[in-house]
Parts: sequence; structure tokens; C-alpha cells
Amino acid sequence: MNLLKDQWVPVRKLPSGGPEKITLERLLCGEDRWEICLPRDDMELAALQLVICIIQAIKTPKNMPELKMRISKPLSEAEYNGAIGPYDDWFRLDHPKYPFMQVKGVVASEQTHLDKLLAGLTGGTNSCFVNEPGQGEHICGGCAAIALFNQASCTPSFGGGFKAGLRGSAPITTFVQGQHLRQTAWLNVLSEDYLAQLFPWFHNTRHQKPSWIEPIKARDNIQAQEIGLLRGLFWQPAYVELLPRGGVGTCVCCGFPAEHSYDGFKKAKFNFTITGTWPHPHSPRTMSNKKEDMQEKFATFTTVAPFWTQLSRFIVQQEINDENTSGQQPAAVVLQARKLSDPLHLLVGGYRNNQSSIIGRRHEVFTLNRGWDGNSGTIHYLVQQGTGYRDALYKALYVFAKGFKDIKGAGVKLYQAAEMQFYRRSETVIQDTLARMDFAGPAPELARMQTALKQIAQDIFSESVRPYLQNPELIKTMAVAKRTLQKYLQNIGTQQDKGGNNGTAST
Repeated sequence: MNLLKDQWVPVRKLPSGGPEKITLERLLCGEDRWEICLPRDDMELAALQLVICIIQAIKTPKNMPELKMRISKPLSEAEYNGAIGPYDDWFRLDHPKYPFMQVKGVVASEQTHLDKLLAGLTGGTNSCFVNEPGQGEHICGGCAAIALFNQASCTPSFGGGFKAGLRGSAPITTFVQGQHLRQTAWLNVLSEDYLAQLFPWFHNTRHQKPSWIEPIKARDNIQAQEIGLLRGLFWQPAYVELLPRGGVGTCVCCGFPAEHSYDGFKKAKFNFTITGTWPHPHSPRTMSNKKEDMQEKFATFTTVAPFWTQLSRFIVQQEINDENTSGQQPAAVVLQARKLSDPLHLLVGGYRNNQSSIIGRRHEVFTLNRGWDGNSGTIHYLVQQGTGYRDALYKALYVFAKGFKDIKGAGVKLYQAAEMQFYRRSETVIQDTLARMDFAGPAPELARMQTALKQIAQDIFSESVRPYLQNPELIKTMAVAKRTLQKYLQNIGTQQDKGGNNGTAST
């Protein structure tokens, strides 16, 4: 399986085609419009990221005009063949000496089942996933390559002393989404001139070989700025070797026939140290400066709160200065999109983890209407308002559950279930507001959003306390909780008035 030449990209033709697999050449050189198609959303995101990373490695545009041309126009076959020439053997999954993202001859005491390579497939904490039996029995070369890449780049480590990827455990990935797969892929490829700003060491390290050609050595002490772009995008922090399965079969992951498949792998851990943060272009980062100790880390999903509650950190850049002790840096592909995409269709995905266990996965698409880039204050304000209505509901039901001074509480944690209900019902409201809002004059859409969110909070409160209406001991409690809700809702209204008519109050 050669990822540069063979059929492995899982797609369906837009608008209504069935699943099929195509070559990377057909994707980049053809006029057909495709979208990624796999049974699991996280594997789809990993497949998209793998496609983007390969294109970034073999055909980095020199500047913005060339990138815009690639977004609008397919490559010629001659251009594609010229681009893959220097990398012909680097992306072979079954190469006899240096197979893709593997180390040949891994020494391990036992074979590991494939379900450990497919994120979230097994484990006591993964009951939240719906997985059909046998998904880890055997997979084709294409799905194996996607799973290898995903495990190394996007998931927690194998645990037990294994290292996580360059972004740490379970980083959030953000991409710009186009009208079809080829356009989406190029929208997330960085030009050389922009890479030189992001990676000052870009030109000095551009000829580095990936970790399966030149493996990371045990006990290495590596400076982040020593890691080149290709080596970083395909960083493999473990020694892994896939084990082939004899006979022809059907891949249990994608459902396609496979002449060559895999049913297990060997893995081995080793220790190394990385100093500094490698600026991965596909993830937002947060920075903090406490007591002159600068800390930087990649954003992760740490709670059940949906993506919109932290939207500003994914699209608004904030430097640390005398006024701010914390900062944020959107993914480089999102920053570059300011010159490429208006409106912005933002694709966000990632896992929520507890150490090496995955306890949830997320995959969302948000649309921000034209003018999003120059109106960060409006985005801050929208998030502030949305979380304000959530907090009002939560605090009111907390009073109802716990009581107040000598007033008895219901003793049931209704506020937790109510918070989840608020997230579920408000999601569409927030998405529609962002997609429809005129950022030059956001007040009408913000007002509609505020009315809708207020009604949602009131409805959920009423539904939550309704079963207790006939309990005389809770009549006072209910009255106090309702007054609490109204007080907080009124406070949000006051914030709206202070924000003025343009909806750009700061948080």
C-alpha cells in the first residue's frame, strides 16, 4: 500500500454518490467533487488530516497566489508525478525497510490486538460509543494508515509509560472546510512564506526525514525548534509495527475488499524528552504567564461543554502583555484563512480523555458569516451571553437542589441534567446566529439569540421543577429558585444594555 499511488482515500461523490476509494492523484488532479466517507467521524477527521499532511509534505505552495490557484484549480498529472518523485518510498505502509509510521523489527513480548490502535474501541470507560462487534478484527491498508496516523497524532498515548504526540494527549484539531474535499485539503495547506513566519527554522529543517526513516532514539533530548515540518506532522512517539493477516477479506472498518490486511501490531515504548512547544499548524494553543513562568499548551476538550463556549480562543488571537496574563493562538490554518475564506466554515474535532482512556469524542462544523475576522469583540460578546444564560439556569437549580439558609432543598442534582439540556437546545440557536449575523451590524441577530436563549433557560427550569410542584415542603424553595433565575436573567439584560447597540461588549 503506497499512499501516494494506491487507492486508499475513502470518499463518496457529491452530492449523492456511494462510498468508494480513490487515489490521492485522482483527488488532486480530477474535477470530481468528493467528501470523506467512513463509518466513524473521528476516522473521517483523521483521514482528512492525513491527506492534508501528505499534500503539505509533497507540494507546499511557495506563496499565497500559488495557494489560491491550487484551491481553485486541480493539479496536472505531470505536476503530481513530479511532486511525489522525491517521496516515492516514504509513504509505503508495507515497505521492507521503513514502512509508513512504523519501525521494522519491533521487539515486543506479545502481539497487541488492533482494537488498541482504533481509538475508543475498547475499555471500560468507552461505553458511551456505539461500536459494532468485531471492528478491530482486521483492517485494510488504507484504514491501517489512518489509524496509525490518528493514534500517533490525535489520541492519548497507549498508556503505561508510552509518550503522547507533539500536541500532548487528545488535542483539538481545527480545519477550514471548503465546498468539497480537494478544496478543503488545499485550504488547510500552508504556503512557504507563511510557514517561514510560523517556523523560523523551516528552511533549515525542510530536508529532515520522518521518524520511520530516521527513528527517534531512546533518551534523546530534542529541542522543539529542531523538528522540521514534515517530521513534526508525521511524528510517531512509539515504536509500532503492523502485523499482516493472510488471505483476502473485507475490512471491518470501511467495508471494502482488501487483498492485504492487518490483524494486530507490536509496540514498544522508549523514553525521550522534548523541550519547548512545536507549533503544530492544526491546533489552537493557550498561553499563560504566572510569576514569570511562561506556559503554553494545546487546547483540549476537558468538559462536556460544546465547542461554542470557547469559540473565541479558536479564532481570535490574543497576545500576552501588561494587561493580559493569558493569551491564545488559533491554529495557523485558521489564521491563514483570513486571506482565503469569508464566510468561514470551521471544522472542529477531538477526543475527551482521562489519562490514556478516551471518554468522549467531538466533531462539529460551525459557519461564521462574512466579516467574522474583524469583529472579535462581537464573538466574545456572543459567547459571554450564551454562557450567561447557561449559568443563570445552573445557579437557580443549584439553589433549588441545595436549599437556601433554613429553606429545604430538593436534594437532587437537577442542575447537572439541566446544563446538558441547555447545551443540546442552544446548539442550533448559536450556530444559526453565527451563520446569519451581519458582523458589521450584529444587534438584530444577537437580540434574536438572546430572546431564544432566555426562553430555553426558562423552559428547562420549569420542566426541571415540575415534578415537585405538589410537594408542600418545596414551595418556598421553588419560589426562591425562581427569583434567583429571574435575578440572573435580569443581570444579563443589564449587560446587554451596557453593551450598546453593536453587541461588542468585552468579556
